[in-house]
Amino acid sequence: MKTFEKLRSTGPWRNWQAPQWISRNLRVKLLAILLALASWVVVVYAANPPDSRQILVHVQQDSQQLPGSFVLAHSINDIGVRVSGTREHVDAFQPSSIRATPNFDAIRHTGVQQLALTVVNTDPNVDLSDAPSTVTADVDVLGSTSVPVQVRTSRVQVGYQIDHVTTVPDRVQLIGPQRELGIAQAVVDVNLGNRTLTLTQDGIPVLVVDPRSGNKPLTDVTVKEGTVRVTVVIKPVDGTLVSTVLPQLIGQVAFGHVLIGVQADPQTVTLSGPQDLINGYQLLPTVQIQITGLAADRTFAITLDAPKGLLFALANGTTATSIPINIHVSVGALPEAVVTPTAPSPAPSATARSTSTSSSSTTSCQQRPLGTPCPSPGP
Repeated sequence: MKTFEKLRSTGPWRNWQAPQWISRNLRVKLLAILLALASWVVVVYAANPPDSRQILVHVQQDSQQLPGSFVLAHSINDIGVRVSGTREHVDAFQPSSIRATPNFDAIRHTGVQQLALTVVNTDPNVDLSDAPSTVTADVDVLGSTSVPVQVRTSRVQVGYQIDHVTTVPDRVQLIGPQRELGIAQAVVDVNLGNRTLTLTQDGIPVLVVDPRSGNKPLTDVTVKEGTVRVTVVIKPVDGTLVSTVLPQLIGQVAFGHVLIGVQADPQTVTLSGPQDLINGYQLLPTVQIQITGLAADRTFAITLDAPKGLLFALANGTTATSIPINIHVSVGALPEAVVTPTAPSPAPSATARSTSTSSSSTTSCQQRPLGTPCPSPGP
């Protein structure tokens, strides 16, 4: 300051004076400048005000970063940090700009432990706050085991069932934390759709699940053999059905007779076989039985064959493709016709005949030509 005053008193500025228009109303002008500056700040901050936001950041946890044979028994949870800056910069901020790295080199034993955490922000437009300095990690030892492959299938069609399922290979090797390997299961999912025949499918991926938590996937456990070949053998469901025997008669009974009734012995039979086949045989027709000219009751001994693919279930526990049955046909005679004679009409009397003759003669005479004499009536 003294140097400036010295220069002003000795230099070319010693006789300089501010113009009058600058010094005139100097306080008013300074106040106007301050108001304009404040207005500009208000406008700028109204359009893009300061902002802050809490976000979740993924923690780097590559298994190769852990020393020795240590692995994470469970994934480390994301951490929460607060970013601050203008609204525009906060809106444009990407969580990938933050790198959170635990100090895995400090691991010396298994179990739950706290590890130092380094959080680095690569976005210069925002500031970080509330970032944690440590993180919780559950450490285990890497192991491997062999487990059988379990097949989960969709529901089969009605009338069919799964006979058996095979996988190639039937066992796979799992690699992961030792504690999770003790409960891990290897499963594959097969969608049968509307299939009713044997299904063979290659390249089905193997999933590792935890049965204790509703088959939740175990992402920390990997499968050495990633896919398998699955064969699902499907066959019809066997069932039984009581079917009614339906006699089939052709022809007409003898003239003057009528068919009274027909009955099968036995009236019902039991069919056994695939459920989708027996459902259509509630009635089982016999072969055609000829009754043309039949004038009396008769029993027909025939053989009843089981439909293709089905068998008859017999009372002794065995089955048969055909069984003997009897068809009883009842025929009755029609009653004879009774003719009732009709009474003869009474003969006309002599007086009626005479009157009729006279009347006839009179009519005939009246029809003669004019001048022709009529004959006299007889005695």
